[in-house]
Amino acid sequence: MNRVVVRSPEGQQHTLTAGQSLIFGRPGGGADLLLGGDVHLSRHHGLVEARSVGWQLTNLSAVNPLFVDTQEGSLIPLRPGGRWSADRTAVTVGTATMVHQERPLVITCTAVPTADPAVRRDLPPLTGEPTRPGAGVLLAEDAQYYLTAMLLCGPWLRDPLRLRRLPSAAEIGAEVAALTGVPGASATLAELEHYVVTDLKTLKQKMLDARVFTERPVSLGMLAAALIGHGLVTPAHLQRVTEQAREWRYRWKARLTVDGAVETGGAGSGGSGR
Repeated sequence: MNRVVVRSPEGQQHTLTAGQSLIFGRPGGGADLLLGGDVHLSRHHGLVEARSVGWQLTNLSAVNPLFVDTQEGSLIPLRPGGRWSADRTAVTVGTATMVHQERPLVITCTAVPTADPAVRRDLPPLTGEPTRPGAGVLLAEDAQYYLTAMLLCGPWLRDPLRLRRLPSAAEIGAEVAALTGVPGASATLAELEHYVVTDLKTLKQKMLDARVFTERPVSLGMLAAALIGHGLVTPAHLQRVTEQAREWRYRWKARLTVDGAVETGGAGSGGSGR
């Protein structure tokens, strides 16, 4: 048996057990989980069904696809009417807009202890081809976006098997606050998240410009796999993060606003690497 948890970008959480299901979509259609601010989202867009062995996602939309980020460097498109089954402990799901804005659903599947060892014997495999990064990508290691890249790739750099979940933009922002000593007020964390999303878009665009990827959207898993696979972010870089905390504090504080004005004394340095 397993337990499936669906978490929205706003933190709403629904837990499903075998035989239970959930429909997500935009307001106006009576979906179980309502998501707003996305023109690509239908009133009934996706169906998540928990099974005794794994779970299944169905695209209920008649028009727009869904995208499944396997957290292994693959982004699987699910066309209208399509179904996808898996047993992975964590994937993210969303429309093209949700993926682009780093605000997907997070779906986790956790095994519930059972006396029958055969329950999880024949779970459906995860599908998708791995990203194959190309050449020609240049990153400035003193730019603010580079810290975002390192914190994004951190879980996979520490775990070569890539079993750990990649952090969301909000979680990366919280890591930046902890590393740089920036006060963790809610407004500050929201601003940090905004800049992290901007950085992730910058990194994705660099990959697209170098034709590492030829199609959109680019998921966080695809981006992390390319950054690591092309040697742009390495364990050695990650080990130096804490040593460079003072410099990163200077650069990131230059981005933040105080009483509506950008801090002085660091803005020029902070923008030079972008």
